[in-house]
Amino acid sequence: MKVNPAPLHLAQTVMTGLVVTMSLAIIGTAGHTLDVFNKQQSSNPWWLPLWRDHFDVHGTKALLASGAVTFVLMTAFLVLSAIPKFNLANKPTLRALAAIGSSACSGILCLGTIIYAFVLNNDAPERDTIQTWTCKYKNGRPLQQDLSLPTNMGNGNFGRLCHESKFALYGTLVVFLLLGSSTILGVVGWCADKWAARQTRKEMETAS
Repeated sequence: MKVNPAPLHLAQTVMTGLVVTMSLAIIGTAGHTLDVFNKQQSSNPWWLPLWRDHFDVHGTKALLASGAVTFVLMTAFLVLSAIPKFNLANKPTLRALAAIGSSACSGILCLGTIIYAFVLNNDAPERDTIQTWTCKYKNGRPLQQDLSLPTNMGNGNFGRLCHESKFALYGTLVVFLLLGSSTILGVVGWCADKWAARQTRKEMETAS
């Protein structure tokens, strides 16, 4: 049976492109929520600055770092695949090692980050994260005498921050699933490459 590994490689490349795109989106959303928190936490009364130790932003930082590392590793694999000098298309074992190594390492990192973020979110209300706090008070209303507060001293953007925080977390879960699929494709693609090479050798031996 003749096996063509090209569709498998194409599928893995497309999946890697999706991972890179999702990682960029996670970096953007997690980075934005953390930036807003850092800028407003000491001045915006909705963040209750007297309770600085009440907030735990390590989960957001972990999501940001995970997205950045995944972006770098998977972009590196795409670049290596595209540079003729490395000729990964004709080096199945090297291509498989690069694909499986980058996706498996990124996947393990994403899984650890997801578990860590969920654990921190479950500590609320004893200790809140950006996600649990903004989602809790996104529809809150200030006291009557505080209605004239400037927009940067209210919770007008808590709804957006809530959605961005959730996107960073669940987007990382999607990336983890894509990386798992990419790892499997890397193994299957390597097996297909080896099978195709074996069939080609047999055909050449038969022809000679």
